[in-house]
Amino acid sequence: MTCDEFKEMAPAYVLVALDEQERSACAQHLATRAPHQGCREAVAAAEMVAARLGAALIPQRPSPEVWRAIAARLHEDRGTGSQPDDVARRRGLYHLCGWLVAAALVGVYLYNAPLDRRALQAKVGLGGQVASAGH
Repeated sequence: MTCDEFKEMAPAYVLVALDEQERSACAQHLATRAPHQGCREAVAAAEMVAARLGAALIPQRPSPEVWRAIAARLHEDRGTGSQPDDVARRRGLYHLCGWLVAAALVGVYLYNAPLDRRALQAKVGLGGQVASAGH
């Protein structure tokens, strides 16, 4: 496994979304003493996002319609053969995990942005004046 291949799989590796063979290959890649090109950093970044996901998002129970749509889509994908092989399916999963991590980062940023403004307001003692001053 190359470092580029590993970094593509890192979010799925951290989220334990790989099959046993893929997870083993990732673990073996990380265990090698050969110089890595950002592999450990990719894992650390994905772990940070995964750890903050629970705290950053408001828990909500999906509606029954959402679950039915997910089940229908899964059934549809399996029945039509729209993904001809396991490699294409896994690659789609890796991209999905990557997008989930990116969305989580945006969510964490947006979740923390109002807190930072309130902290600044409290520090400076301006109340709502910071927002009205265009900062």
